Amino acid sequence: MLESRFSVGPWGEDELPAVLADLAGACQPKKFALCEVEREGDKITDAQVYLWGLDFCRAPDGDGPGAVFVSPHGWTGNSDSAEGALECFSQICDLRLVWL
Repeated sequence: MLESRFSVGPWGEDELPAVLADLAGACQPKKFALCEVEREGDKITDAQVYLWGLDFCRAPDGDGPGAVFVSPHGWTGNSDSAEGALECFSQICDLRLVWL
C-alpha cells in the first residue's frame, strides 16, 4: 500500500492520475455517525443522528490524526478516534457508533 507521501518516482504524466488515486484510496478516512437512541423500558422508541464524522485512524489504537465531526446543529470538534468521541458523548446521552 502506498504511504501518504511519495517515496519513489518519478512517474510519467500519464501514470500520475492512477498513482494519486491509489494514494488517496489508501489514506481515506472511515465515515461514521453517532446515533442517539431513546428508550422506554427495554425498548428503543426513537433514534436520531447526533453527529457525523471522519476517522483518520487506520485501526483502533492505530496511528493517525484522529477523528473530526460535525453535528446536525452545526457545531464541530475532534477526538482521538470515533470510539473516543463515542466514549466522551456517551456521558451525555445514549449513543451508538455506526460505521458507514
